Amino acid sequence: MRIAVIGGGISGISVARMLKEVADVTVYERNSNVGGLIRCEELPAGLYHLLGGHVFNAQSPDVSAWFWRHFDREGEFHHLTRNARILLGNSQVGYPLENHLYQLPPAQCAAVVQDLIAIAQDAGRTPPANFRDFLLGTFGPTLCEAYFFPYNAKLWRCDLSSIPLGWLEGKLPMPLVADILRANVLRQAEKGMVHSQFFYPRHGGSQFIIDRLATGLSLRLSTEVSRLIRTADGCWRVNDEPTAYDRVVYTGDVRALGRMLGASDTPPELGRLQALRTRGITNAFCHCDSTAISWLYVPDAGYRANRIIYTGAFSPENNRTGRMTCVVEFAYGESGAAIAGDLHRLPGNLELIATNSVADAYVIQEHDTRESIAQLKATLKARGLWLLGRFAEWEYYNMDKCIGAAMQLAGEMGGRSWCLDGRCPPAESKLR
Repeated sequence: MRIAVIGGGISGISVARMLKEVADVTVYERNSNVGGLIRCEELPAGLYHLLGGHVFNAQSPDVSAWFWRHFDREGEFHHLTRNARILLGNSQVGYPLENHLYQLPPAQCAAVVQDLIAIAQDAGRTPPANFRDFLLGTFGPTLCEAYFFPYNAKLWRCDLSSIPLGWLEGKLPMPLVADILRANVLRQAEKGMVHSQFFYPRHGGSQFIIDRLATGLSLRLSTEVSRLIRTADGCWRVNDEPTAYDRVVYTGDVRALGRMLGASDTPPELGRLQALRTRGITNAFCHCDSTAISWLYVPDAGYRANRIIYTGAFSPENNRTGRMTCVVEFAYGESGAAIAGDLHRLPGNLELIATNSVADAYVIQEHDTRESIAQLKATLKARGLWLLGRFAEWEYYNMDKCIGAAMQLAGEMGGRSWCLDGRCPPAESKLR
C-alpha cells in the first residue's frame, strides 16, 4: 500500500509516522523543512518561533503514550507550570482572570461579584448559542467589557456572535459561579485549563519535536503540490509524477483542494467552503527583560498586539545574547510603524529582532462548517482521499489535537498500532 501525505506540519508528520509501519508513505512539503505552524528558526539572538510559541501537553492518555514513545521526557524536556498574566491598564492581573478577581480594583471586583450572583440566580436563562452569548452568560458584563470582548474581538477580528460555541469546546474555561468564587476565596492555582502544565524541549523548541518525528520518513521537501489526479483504476498521482498512490492524506488548506482536483473529482461541498475565513498573524521576535511569565494577554484596543509569548522563559537555551527573547503577536498586515509603536509602549523594554507574517494562522468556523466538512470528508474518503489537520478539517487544533486526529485517521485506515482513548483496531487488522 502506497500513501502520499500532503503537508509536513505536525498533522502530516504524525500520521506518516503512524502509517509508516504498515505502508509505504511519502510526505510532500512545499517548504525546505518540515514544521508547518510549529516551525522555528535558529537566529544569533535565540530560537524564533515563527508562528507562536508551541508547547506540548495532552489530555488523552493515548496521545501522551504515543508522543513519549519518541522522546526522553526527563532528559529532553522541561516540565513547566503555566504562568500567564493579563495586561489591564498599567497592572498585570493573573490568568485566568475570573480566578483572580481579588487583584482587580475594589469597585470593579464588586461589580463582577454582582454579575456572578445574577447569573447564579437566573435559573431559566437560555443556553448560549454562540461564543458571545457564552462569554456574557458565564462571566457577566463587567468581565466581558474589561477583557473577554476586547481580547477576542482583537484576536478573531469578527462578530463574536457568528462563532459557534462548539468550535471552541475544550479550549475555553467553562467554570460555574461556585468554581469562580471558590478559586478566589481559596486563591487556588488553576489546574484544569489547557496548558496549565506543559512540556517544552530543552533545545530547539517545537522544531525539535517535529524534526524527531520526521526522522526516517520519506520526505519530498521543496515540492509544491498543484495537482492530485485520480486515475482510471482509482489510484492517485501527485503533480505529473509517475508513482501511483493507493491513498492520499491531505493536510493543506481545504479551500485550495478544488484547484488541485480534476473537474470530475471536485465535490460540490468544496464550493460552499470557499468563503471560510481565517485570521493571519505577524510575529515580532524581540529581546525583552527577564521574566517568569509565560504568556501576557493584551486586551486593550489601544495596542495592536494581542499577546506576548515569552518563549525565552520556556527554556534558557532559547536565549543567546544575555537577554531573554519573546514573540509579540499582531494581526496579519500590521505596519512596521504600528509594531514599533507597540514595542515601545509594551512592558519589558522590547527590542525588535525580526518579524514573520502568515496570512492564514487561525481558522474561523461558521455555524454550518462542521456539517459541510463532514460531508466533504465522507465523499473524498470514498475515493481514497482523507482530510487531516487544522486547515483541512477546519478545526482549531493544538499540537495534541493534531496528533489525536492523526491517530483516529490511522486507526480508521487500519493502522494496527494506533488507537484513541482505548478504541483500538484489532491487532490483525489490515490497511484499508
